[in-house]
Amino acid sequence: MVVFGITGGSGSGKTSVSKMLEKLGVHIIDTDVIAHEIVEPNSDCLNELVDYFGDSILNDDKTLNRKKLASIAFSDKQKTEALSNITHKYIKAEVVKDINTTDAELVGIDGAVIIGSNVEPLCEFIVSVIADKQSRITRIKTRDNITDEQAIQRINAQNDDEFYKENSMYIIYNNGDIAQLESDVVVLFNKIKGNSFE
Repeated sequence: MVVFGITGGSGSGKTSVSKMLEKLGVHIIDTDVIAHEIVEPNSDCLNELVDYFGDSILNDDKTLNRKKLASIAFSDKQKTEALSNITHKYIKAEVVKDINTTDAELVGIDGAVIIGSNVEPLCEFIVSVIADKQSRITRIKTRDNITDEQAIQRINAQNDDEFYKENSMYIIYNNGDIAQLESDVVVLFNKIKGNSFE
């Protein structure tokens, strides 16, 4: 079994890359989905988040108000780091469980924050998806229904392209051409399957 990470900043298109790899037969573990599941009301993870960020991140029905948490957590690097530190241990436990129960030959762990996290040691290598800033802003605004300013704040709270380039074995550039992206993903898939990175 080959386990690898698929990462990139918000709006880079890593989820699109993961979906393409999944169609090619890679078992994808989506840490965003796991991140949603671990913050159910009264969960250990949600309780820790409330302890750190306060009750204002909860809706009246005690569910997590994601927009409120994001606006607080992405307001500075220290809070962004705290969010990662709290959620990652719960995410890792679920990822390990998934890896241990699949019989797939290739497993891709899709996540915005894999490099430097406790999930990274599970990966043999990292694939990063990079896109230009304007493409990312447009995608984030459309996906999350937020303003330009909020999208830029989110991007600025995350690592820059150089960070991904320095810490990845393979880079995919996603600047809008879907046919090119699909072609690049097939090349990546063949390299992973053949275990040949040059």
